[in-house]
Amino acid sequence: KKCFSSAGDLLGMMRRCSALFRGLAREQRAAFSTMPKTIKITYVNTSGDRVTVDGKAGQNLLQVARDHNIDLYGPCNGGGQSVDDYGEGPCCTECRVFIAKEFHDKVNPINGEEIEILDWCEDADENSRLACQVVLSEDCDGMTVALPVWDKESYWNKTD
Repeated sequence: KKCFSSAGDLLGMMRRCSALFRGLAREQRAAFSTMPKTIKITYVNTSGDRVTVDGKAGQNLLQVARDHNIDLYGPCNGGGQSVDDYGEGPCCTECRVFIAKEFHDKVNPINGEEIEILDWCEDADENSRLACQVVLSEDCDGMTVALPVWDKESYWNKTD
């Protein structure tokens, strides 16, 4: 039994399928173009060891570190990016990092609450940021982030 009664029927079916697949390909390209771009971030520990990992636009540096098992402590989870959206902002300094100077203008601006919290740190400087508050954009591709020297045990067992 024949599937198509003539070569014209077959040709017509092939044209309809071709048009359908072109439409699907356009939709797939559009979907891929809206996916977050992969961003390379290099974390440097206090020994100078470097590890470069992939992050996505919209993630913060703390999330990227956790996704790749980088030892960056952040018990308050930052409370989100915005105090207005999440009801609380960052409330600790444990995820503090140092951002390379060439990326200062490429990351989201520091807010007053973050500045106030960073004032708690004795060694904070103009490169200091809270990793939970630094949201990645495509401009952050290639950024280097240094982890500060700090000891969780001595921090929590202070007696001053």
